[in-house]
Amino acid sequence: MFLILLLFVQGPVRITVSVPTVEGEGTLKGQTLEIMIHTLSESISLVKEKIANEIALPANKQKLSGRAGFLKDNLSLAYYNISPGETLLLGLRERGGRKR
Repeated sequence: MFLILLLFVQGPVRITVSVPTVEGEGTLKGQTLEIMIHTLSESISLVKEKIANEIALPANKQKLSGRAGFLKDNLSLAYYNISPGETLLLGLRERGGRKR
């Protein structure tokens, strides 16, 4: 099925990103973003850069998840079998600090 999807999807793809509401982060107001992707072989890190351009949240502070769970930066949308129109969830990456 993975190969079939890549054969039928050519050209730009629209991916929806659901942004959480976070107090103290002025640009995170629970909105939904539509990100245009040139091809499903683009890496997750490139998708995060496009999100950063939209909401001014640095890519290294973003955490994306989908049906497959959390998405790793070095892998592609095609690796996770993300289809056009699918909604990804954006979260904040927390670094440091103590585990609770």
